[in-house]
Amino acid sequence: MGFLSRLTHSARIESAELETTEQIDAFIDSRALEFPTRIEDEFVQRALGLGVEGGMILDVGTRVGLIPLKILWQNDSFYAIGMDRSSAMIDRARETASAWKLEERAFFQVGDARKMRLKTAYFDLVISDSTLHVFNDPLSVLREINRVLKPKGGLLIRDLRRPSRFQIHRTIDAHAVRYGQQMRGHIETAFRAAFTRRDGNAYSVIRTGACTAP
Repeated sequence: MGFLSRLTHSARIESAELETTEQIDAFIDSRALEFPTRIEDEFVQRALGLGVEGGMILDVGTRVGLIPLKILWQNDSFYAIGMDRSSAMIDRARETASAWKLEERAFFQVGDARKMRLKTAYFDLVISDSTLHVFNDPLSVLREINRVLKPKGGLLIRDLRRPSRFQIHRTIDAHAVRYGQQMRGHIETAFRAAFTRRDGNAYSVIRTGACTAP
């Protein structure tokens, strides 16, 4: 972090995974609220609008798998693999795929996005929503995404941006209202772990389609 960033932003912390049953239940409950549903659906529509008509999707940091499942629900020409470091999240994603009767087109696996055990140039569309801040070395994730994505594949990445010292408490308060107070601890950790504009190469766009969450 540069000198100016140290003045305007607090130091970045590491972000913990959602692992406990209570944390995962709180995350799932938050998806029923208006704001999380809206920005999730906006992400889905933006992914569908990239011009990729079908093929294989990779969702990096899939959590409970709702975004790839929503894409598959709207487009029968896609298949998807969702990857997450949390085995508990992957279990929930598989349960949801089965409940939506999409288990034959959606596959979820535990894995490290920095070292994906996936074929090079295999995926037609790679997506990742609010995941990069979990890694201290996001460039390693971006390199792996670049490796597994087809040369003319679609890419959509969205993540949080760490607010300034003057905005962070207000931002956390606002998002706790939007996502539910049970999510407050995770929201605070996520914003404090997020990168800033001045973190530079952490958000280098590999090809196209990167955006930032509100």
